[in-house]
Amino acid sequence: MKKYILLIVVMATFTAAFGQATANQPSPLNVCDEMGEPNDGFASFNLQDKDLEILGGQNPNDYTVTYHFTQNNANSGVSPLTSPYVNIINPQTVYVRVENDTNGDFDTTAMTLRVLPNPEPESPDSIALCDSQNTGFEQFDLTVRETQILNGQNWMLGYFENIADALSQTNNIVTPTNYINISNPQTIYVRVTNDMIPEGCFEIVELDLQVLGLPIIGQPNNLYVFDGDGDGFANFDLTVNEELIAGGLIESMVFYFESQMDAEAFFDPIVTPTSYANLSNPQVIYVGLQNLETGCYTANQSFTIATDGPAPLTDVDEDGLPDVIEDLNNNGDLTDDDTDGDLIPNFQDADDDEDGTLTADEDYNNNGSPTDDDTNNNGIPDYLDESVTLGVENYIVETVAIYPNPTQNKITLQWEAAVQVERIAVYALDGKLITTQVVSQDSTSRVINLSETANGMYFIKISTQKGTLTEKIIKN
Repeated sequence: MKKYILLIVVMATFTAAFGQATANQPSPLNVCDEMGEPNDGFASFNLQDKDLEILGGQNPNDYTVTYHFTQNNANSGVSPLTSPYVNIINPQTVYVRVENDTNGDFDTTAMTLRVLPNPEPESPDSIALCDSQNTGFEQFDLTVRETQILNGQNWMLGYFENIADALSQTNNIVTPTNYINISNPQTIYVRVTNDMIPEGCFEIVELDLQVLGLPIIGQPNNLYVFDGDGDGFANFDLTVNEELIAGGLIESMVFYFESQMDAEAFFDPIVTPTSYANLSNPQVIYVGLQNLETGCYTANQSFTIATDGPAPLTDVDEDGLPDVIEDLNNNGDLTDDDTDGDLIPNFQDADDDEDGTLTADEDYNNNGSPTDDDTNNNGIPDYLDESVTLGVENYIVETVAIYPNPTQNKITLQWEAAVQVERIAVYALDGKLITTQVVSQDSTSRVINLSETANGMYFIKISTQKGTLTEKIIKN
């Protein structure tokens, strides 16, 4: 038995010492082109990936496998190539030497290096959706850009929320046709794979998602037309409110509707809003606003139109305006509209702006309605504008600067010392006080921070020792 074991050991030693080295012909070593770059046919190879295939059943502990640029180098065992190795042509042949570490016997063979092209997808256009619920989140169909990405090819697409997952092909988005964004804006990483080859070469493109804000509709003024015939019907120019409605949005279009349902559905807008004959008295007109740059549309404001009719509308304060017109925010509650902040609702206040001139007397064009009088063209009807009155000094307007207007966050006011500003207040269109500041006697400027207020139109009221100035400001 001992002799038999000894024989085996001697034979194994003899085989290792005197065995012939064999270099088996390997299959081509294929790698994908560099990702993120145009396909150029050059890439990095780990040549040792083929060691076991070349050795076949030979023990890798007894043999050394080296790779060479030429056959002569392989024969001589000089100038071995190191990994990672970048090919110089595509395809390229390199030469392999297998050497027995004990007896130096060697064999050589050739191996082909081949760089396979990655898919070359098109970079997709972004997907933008309007924020229907004002939440910043929407439901996206990511596959609407597949045709653009594939550009006529038949590759496999996968969608991922981050680049790491796209590279490792993990945590793919399971339902790309019904995807709700997790941030705004957000980038989706699309892995484009050539699944027709074993190597599965792939490229990654970015698909940007954005939820666009809806336009903010400013509160329009109610309109009253006195045509003197008392039949309850008149022609109204609804477009006089468009500046207020657009609220500083330049690229916009305003639409008018006879019902809220039509406004929300963007159905059957009033065709001739500059000459609209009312259907009832009073009547609510519903407003839609579209941002022409984004296409986003919203319809969440309304205003009331009224005229003199056979059944007179109530006018508690007898100021010439029916009570329904003095519901400035058009919410059906007359008690929360107080333009001058004197705690007397407008429908009970014969001087709505407390400028010393009765509302009925601010019908400067003498057409029976003060709602269409805007002497200083600031978008505020004179009966709601304290600065339009016989007691206001004209120089206040000339010596008080308000900028920038429109603004995104802050409004700066500057004035001459002689003006002696005492108090600055900002009001919403419905008369609600937004902020107020008492000004020291020696001040000549003040900054009003509107960063916490919603976009839209506001009134800024500047009280001085000489009088009061009210101007319209827009935040966008």
